[in-house]
Amino acid sequence: MKLELLKLLNFRNYKNLSFRPSSNINIIYGPNASGKTNLIEAIYMSVKSKSFKNAKDSELIKIREDSSSIITRYLNKDYKDDYRVEIFQNENKKFYINEEKVSALNYRKSRFAVIFSPEDLNMIKYSPGNRRKFLDEILLNVEPSYDYYNQRYRKILFERNKLLKIKMDKNLLDIYNREIAKAGTKIIIMRLRTIKKLNEFAKYHYKNISGDDLNITYLSTVPIVLDEEKLKENYLNLLENSLDEDLEKKYTTIGPHRDDLDFKINRLSSKVYGSQGEQRSIVLSLKLSETDLIKSLYNEYPILLLDDVFSEMDFNRRRYFIYSLKNIQTFITTTEVNKYLQNIDAEFFQISDGRII
Repeated sequence: MKLELLKLLNFRNYKNLSFRPSSNINIIYGPNASGKTNLIEAIYMSVKSKSFKNAKDSELIKIREDSSSIITRYLNKDYKDDYRVEIFQNENKKFYINEEKVSALNYRKSRFAVIFSPEDLNMIKYSPGNRRKFLDEILLNVEPSYDYYNQRYRKILFERNKLLKIKMDKNLLDIYNREIAKAGTKIIIMRLRTIKKLNEFAKYHYKNISGDDLNITYLSTVPIVLDEEKLKENYLNLLENSLDEDLEKKYTTIGPHRDDLDFKINRLSSKVYGSQGEQRSIVLSLKLSETDLIKSLYNEYPILLLDDVFSEMDFNRRRYFIYSLKNIQTFITTTEVNKYLQNIDAEFFQISDGRII
């Protein structure tokens, strides 16, 4: 999968941009606030239909404009298709493939993008929510039914939590328990299956980067068993046994929404013992592993978007990372082109005030 053409109309600080990138490595450089990250954000949106920065639609539109457009052409195997995202101040986004209006779900099909941003470095040590988000984003790529079960789970969870806050109907709560256990079990099974595959790639990359052993562990609030029916039974029993605590706290205390990941280096938790350099190496290994996982499942690499990836990275890590990008269309942002970057086989694009110069 390759991006051949990107056009932006009134997107962020871009009034009118036409960009034809290289099919290999693209270095996007320029001073801070020139529009480098905005360009990466537009490419991500052209694949995933949403911003990786969780921005509101109104924030994506250039100041004093009413709408914005992201227009792209992608080569996928032997086919070229045109895609368009229309963004409005007071309406929902609209999506088109070859000028035919489609749903967001259909718009996202069969195309993949992996993003690294500086905020990802906080994932290892701080927020469990960010670690769950990272895992969910991967699963939306590799498990076709994950979106359905995740949305269903969120809906049932919302209704169950409402019941816990009021004088509840016990029979109604039993129904929600059974339904949330069904959806939650599916989510846990898919997460475990994906982590197992991701872990194989991550161990390989981290060993090459640092020489140490990395292992990804899924921390489940429901005791894990391999049999799906037994797992669902355990889940339901645990929901019933935790009812008093749930009523006291007025929210559901167990399930995938409370689960977590741990990344262990030589059997020690990186959340507790990992240095900043080790955490950066873990994130880089995970991003490379995500691209490998997509390639293994679909025989096609995703687009790789790296926002300020080389900041504070030593020579050996940079060399391995660049070596791993062969055959992957990659977009790298940086404030300056140093001697190391000058030696990379790449196309260079300078950004200044929303223009490529």
